[in-house]
Amino acid sequence: LVGDALAPDGIPGEMLAEALGPINARLDQTAADTGWGNVEITASMEILGYADLPSPRQYALLSESEKWRVDAMIAEAVSHLSGLKLLVLDRFDVLDIQGRADLIAWLDILAANSEIDTALIFGTLKALPGELPPTIGAHWIEAGVMGKLKAAA
Repeated sequence: LVGDALAPDGIPGEMLAEALGPINARLDQTAADTGWGNVEITASMEILGYADLPSPRQYALLSESEKWRVDAMIAEAVSHLSGLKLLVLDRFDVLDIQGRADLIAWLDILAANSEIDTALIFGTLKALPGELPPTIGAHWIEAGVMGKLKAAA
């Protein structure tokens, strides 16, 4: 009985499933808010992209931009559940124009719902994205110093 209770599918598995429940629920909410594919973290700690489809894909098989979305979604879920209300993401420029618009809309939703206080999103761009919501400010950083926004090259 003790061996069964301590087996991976015993008490440790039950504790892990209980801990993953809120994370996966938040990932489902984020997928709904962004229109991005569902993400699931399984009891074996495998990360699946497009978990809502008949053939979900392992993280290693996702494209670079899909991996970025998955990483962003997991980072936000951890931030949300920890109560930090802080999100830091680098290389958002890996997203296409629609993906960037989706990201900005998602951040705006999080800010409007007071689910996030600060998001630091870094990327290399030629110019400021057009039509940013009032909840989002953009700053130009060059050589580690914040300066004036550059004109498009």
